[in-house]
Amino acid sequence: MERQKNTMIIGFDLDGVIIDHTQNKIKIAARYGITLALEDTSPARMWKIIPPEHNQEFRDQMYDDTDEALSAPLMEGAYAGLAMLREQHIPYFLVSRRKKPIHAIHLLERRELWGKYFIPENTFFVDEPEEKDAVAQKLGLTHFVDDELRVLDVLLSVPNRILFDARNLCSDKKEYQCAESWSELLVLLGVGHK
Repeated sequence: MERQKNTMIIGFDLDGVIIDHTQNKIKIAARYGITLALEDTSPARMWKIIPPEHNQEFRDQMYDDTDEALSAPLMEGAYAGLAMLREQHIPYFLVSRRKKPIHAIHLLERRELWGKYFIPENTFFVDEPEEKDAVAQKLGLTHFVDDELRVLDVLLSVPNRILFDARNLCSDKKEYQCAESWSELLVLLGVGHK
């Protein structure tokens, strides 16, 4: 990542990068009689375990406007990381595949991010992974942080793709840089300290 900080324009996914759904995934899976270990909560593993006939119900419980969905905490270090980027005047955008954006905004409000770190001008919602690339290209993103390999694979316009990998699956894909935490992510971006 040779670019200078002042030329970075960063894109972030919401779920699994800024919001931590780990405990909710485990609870919801248990309702279906499925035991998820922590490492099973990464999208790459979880959707292979959850039967396809339950996928939509599972997603609705995780992402709709329910008390449970709105209880999902921030990823540790996310708030401070966003504050650091803003203090250093590094532009960033949220590009999320939420089917019902209003629910994501409600969650961001509850986590005190909406209006402070994310506003309509730097927040984009799309339906498909390929649409993230179109938004990234339009915004001139130099970096994108996502927790799904299949999304990073289609972000062809972004030169620096980073897998946010809280479950340590980085060995699966060597072509992307990996960060297991926000502190590691900030170091990768050149704004944090080891």
